Amino acid sequence: MESINNILFSPSSILVALVTVALLINKAWPRVTRSKQNNKVAGHTSDPTSTQPLSVSKETEIPEGWMTDSAIFELERRGLFSQTWIYLAHSAQFTKPGMYQSFDMAGFPVFVIRGKDGKIRAFHNVCRHRAYTITRKETGASTVLGCRYHGWSYDTTGRLVKAPQFDNVPGFEKSQNSLFEIHAHTTQQGLVFVNLNAEEPSPLDDEAMSKLNGFSVASGLQPGSVWVAGQTLSADFNWKMGMKPSILEPFTTELKSNLPEAFGRSTVKDAVRRIFQSNPLHESYHFPTTLFHYFVDTKFWFALSFFPASESKTHIRYDIFSHSSVGQVETNAISAALENASDRLKREIENDYHSMTNGQGLPAEFENQDTREALRRISEHRRLEKMQGSQIYPAMRKPKGSNLFQQAEKVCSELDCVSGGSKNGNSSTVLDW
Repeated sequence: MESINNILFSPSSILVALVTVALLINKAWPRVTRSKQNNKVAGHTSDPTSTQPLSVSKETEIPEGWMTDSAIFELERRGLFSQTWIYLAHSAQFTKPGMYQSFDMAGFPVFVIRGKDGKIRAFHNVCRHRAYTITRKETGASTVLGCRYHGWSYDTTGRLVKAPQFDNVPGFEKSQNSLFEIHAHTTQQGLVFVNLNAEEPSPLDDEAMSKLNGFSVASGLQPGSVWVAGQTLSADFNWKMGMKPSILEPFTTELKSNLPEAFGRSTVKDAVRRIFQSNPLHESYHFPTTLFHYFVDTKFWFALSFFPASESKTHIRYDIFSHSSVGQVETNAISAALENASDRLKREIENDYHSMTNGQGLPAEFENQDTREALRRISEHRRLEKMQGSQIYPAMRKPKGSNLFQQAEKVCSELDCVSGGSKNGNSSTVLDW
């Protein structure tokens, strides 16, 4: 026994044991360190008494360049804005025949107009001859829309009624050269939606329409609503910044707080109507561009849209409406408050976008249902393009009688109509419809 003890507790045996233990600790230490680091990153701790919730980290599905890549924007134009029902306006903005409003939506110039027959229609805002702009103002009123390039004129149904120098061209038919009409739908409440798809588009989503119907009941939105004020602002950020859920709350709060007198209370009839609503909706988002909001216990509601111009530029369009008449003093107060609040909103989003694109990354707020839906739609369109082996342009228009156009163009050249290039400063306009 003594010999065994001498062996176990000899200096050499103790030295070997210490070295072995040191090697084992050194080998295990990196794993212990990584485990602690991973727990810290995942948002939980190894302390069993910790009250922090356990969470599982998940890699984002949003692709790199989601807010900045021009290729993603072009895919959005083809896969989303070329075949989705987009809210543009309310019928209250077109109170008489010939009243129109122009829009730039994802690079597609369009306008909406009320016809002499009372119907609201939408058209591509380009002349059928040389693609020159038809409506040059954002808003206006005219029952005859003329192109200043060669004098082609159209009526409120888009029909070509005048084509100087072409009336005597053999085979030229005015009926084949009407403006390209866009699918438009006006709801029972007066909301005007358009779809750029050249083919028959899918119907408006039932769930989205159900939400808007609930909002319409709560807000008093109706065809007889009164347009009070509105404006379009150009801003330097990606249009999807409007999908951030918390971005508009300060805007609505500021707007109402700045109008204590202009925001008159709603009528008794409106108050009674809301009492019997089980779940009144004061806000409704229509994918992918527009938020509808009404101010509780007032007669006002508004629409705020984010229409993309490019991957880094957006047109902010806001309009405020009332379901009863509004005096001039009240209108002026509302217009001023809207302008101030919208300008502040623009600057705040531009600052957020600048910070995000300069190292801070995409906030977790954007991992939401609307972002996933946009990603799903453009991913599906990209899959179809890969299957076909080429890009697909749902909004592309194929003019009838293109051979007649060739003949007309020859006549135009002989008359030296195009010697100075395009009057809109873009002589090489490429249209993808």
